[in-house]
Amino acid sequence: MKLQLRKINFEDKDVLFRWANLRSVRKNSLTKKKISYENHIKWINKYLKNNSKNIAKLICVQKEPIGLIRIDKKNKDLFISYLIAPKFRKKGYATKAMRLFIKIFKKKKLVAIVKNENKASIKIFNNLSFKLILKTPKYHKFIYMFDNKKLKFN
Repeated sequence: MKLQLRKINFEDKDVLFRWANLRSVRKNSLTKKKISYENHIKWINKYLKNNSKNIAKLICVQKEPIGLIRIDKKNKDLFISYLIAPKFRKKGYATKAMRLFIKIFKKKKLVAIVKNENKASIKIFNNLSFKLILKTPKYHKFIYMFDNKKLKFN
């Protein structure tokens, strides 16, 4: 199955809203509170402005949306996060999509914050050659530097 990344569009708002409020997504999110539809629409409009501060790509298999990868710029750091719809988890799509995204994106560095209990994401970031730079009682902080030649694109 061919995996593709595409820009989100306003028509994606409902599937993204559904995914964002899934119990499993909220559990692994840094913000546990459910998202209101009104705040979700504000969020999607911010990403649709297409400024370089925030980037969101829909992960698709055979043109079917299965997840999301996003970049949020906070101060000088670019934070990467992702989600995969439940029925597509544990099939390697997150790793493949993240590899593709990183290959296309090529910025100086990316930062990922992952809750300690999110073992699947910790494994994915380790496999993608993100370096663990901080471990607290609540989360792992990873960094990816683009001069790092270890990322495997096969």
